[in-house]
Amino acid sequence: MIHVEIVKPTASAMQPFIRLADEINGADPNWIRQPRREMTRLLTGKDNELFAQGIQRFFLAYDDDKPVARVLAGVDLRRNAQTGRSEGYFSLFESYDNMDYASAVLDAAAAFLKEHGITQVVGPVAPYYTDLNRGLLVEGFDGPPVLFNPYNPPYYQRLLEDYGFTKERDFLAYLIEVDSMNLERFAPLNLRVQQRFGFKVRNIDLNRENIARVAQDIATVIAEATPEEAGQYLPTTEDIMSFLQGVKPVFRSELAVIAYAGTRPIGIMIGVPDYNRVLKASGGRSDPLSWLLGRLAVAHIDTARCPMQYVVPEYQNKAVNAAMYYHAAQGARRIGVRNIEGSTVDETHIASINNTLLAGGKQYRVYRRYQKEL
Repeated sequence: MIHVEIVKPTASAMQPFIRLADEINGADPNWIRQPRREMTRLLTGKDNELFAQGIQRFFLAYDDDKPVARVLAGVDLRRNAQTGRSEGYFSLFESYDNMDYASAVLDAAAAFLKEHGITQVVGPVAPYYTDLNRGLLVEGFDGPPVLFNPYNPPYYQRLLEDYGFTKERDFLAYLIEVDSMNLERFAPLNLRVQQRFGFKVRNIDLNRENIARVAQDIATVIAEATPEEAGQYLPTTEDIMSFLQGVKPVFRSELAVIAYAGTRPIGIMIGVPDYNRVLKASGGRSDPLSWLLGRLAVAHIDTARCPMQYVVPEYQNKAVNAAMYYHAAQGARRIGVRNIEGSTVDETHIASINNTLLAGGKQYRVYRRYQKEL
């Protein structure tokens, strides 16, 4: 018999909820097992800013004694206060290929959100503040995900759509081969446009004295460069600081640049090595052998993810993107990176899409965020 339980956010109670993802996806060669200790800390820790700014519940469905589906439902009170919406979210959805299992946890999540005055739910979203993990993978199941991107079985799309979810927005991923960019052709242009339009491209340094200013500069560029949209939420300096602290262990300055016109930040491009290779080699475990396998995998990382690429409007037609691509690609070559994934690009941000295509990007994955009226 199918029944749903509310899971308490304690380390021991959360283990069946956390393990279910591996039980469902473990046989898939593309699945990247996340370290359970980190997941436990994220979902139970008091330092999760998303949880601190709202309310949330974990739901786990059982068929008799076997866990079969899960979901996290929540309300981001801070975001709703800023956007004026009564919107909830769902996250961490997992289910065996059974509509009854999926419906059980989604019904429980919907009832919880309605009790708190929510009229619309969107997702899946990450269980923390980030733009690095957005939506459900609906196209591109031919390989493991690049760092921070989600991965799920193809049938999840059918389960959600059969439940009544409809597309809210797609986020696109592009693959760029560094050797195909013909960087030598860009070298004269790089110097010429910086001199002509009065800007300089610099690599980002995340030392302790510099990180706060970098976070503020990035937040400023994103705020100026993002097209206006009703109900929009833009990341704050604190959000960017949290992101930078999160990626700092895998950060390489060769892959991250900011363009300045004088002291004004006008463009950003940030790449991060694909440390999913390490997680894949270690199996998400921390025993000595797994640690050694992970360390050996570091030397073979040849892919980086570029999750941020913005230019303020008045500089969008002045080859700032080309100059940043040139600098980042040069850095990628120096550290052995041969492929760059540009992701995830909002399908409505035409300028970002065009710039990625001009750099040689080829669309190869699509992530979809869903919505449903309650």
